[in-house]
Amino acid sequence: PGKPVLKGVDLDVSPGEMIGLVGKSGVGKSTLINLICRFYDPDKGQVEIDGHDLQSVRLEDLRGQVGLVSQEPFLFSGTIVENIGYGKPDASFGDIVSAARAANAHEFIVTKPEGYDMLVGERGGRLSGGERQRISIARAILHDPRILILDEATSAVDTPTEKKLQEAIQRLIKGRTTFAIAHRLSTLRSAHRLVVIDEGKVAEVGTHEELMELEGIFHKLVTTQQETTAVMAVGGGRS
Repeated sequence: PGKPVLKGVDLDVSPGEMIGLVGKSGVGKSTLINLICRFYDPDKGQVEIDGHDLQSVRLEDLRGQVGLVSQEPFLFSGTIVENIGYGKPDASFGDIVSAARAANAHEFIVTKPEGYDMLVGERGGRLSGGERQRISIARAILHDPRILILDEATSAVDTPTEKKLQEAIQRLIKGRTTFAIAHRLSTLRSAHRLVVIDEGKVAEVGTHEELMELEGIFHKLVTTQQETTAVMAVGGGRS
């Protein structure tokens, strides 16, 4: 048997709470997300929603309650309107446009010659990374899930695009139970609690400010990231 990725993780999350999952690569953040989505089940213990063991919930029902916005959004080679409306066949065109507006996607869609009828290409190849993400966020807004998963949702875009994505994400997370993984730790400031995972275990839990005062693992990760960003800024500066 393989070595367990997560060990003794005990975490209660309140409805509407935003949890930021923090840690180095390979410590188990994505595994926790995969368990919530039931991409696989735990070998020991259980994951519960509203007191129900997820393994007793029909996958179709669970997937109807969970929305995922990831670093590599899944787009198929149909039109923009088909991609936003995916999974909600009863949505009207007005519903789709409203979701696109909330996701800061409408503004770029209407600049395309075919507008909402534009074919996005295989895996959305005719769109930029930021455009694909905004389509993915619009889809999640239309889907209206109770639980939202943000997995590195803004990591592959430039700073101006990230600002638009962050605005859209703030609209999306309002009132929803949200789990977020982000490489840029500054993007998790709005989380109600940060959960630091280290070697498969929960090492620290608290707000951004509380964990910075603790001067533990989270403090070290933030400090290292700030130093790296400062060095890159100096290296990329104009002469």
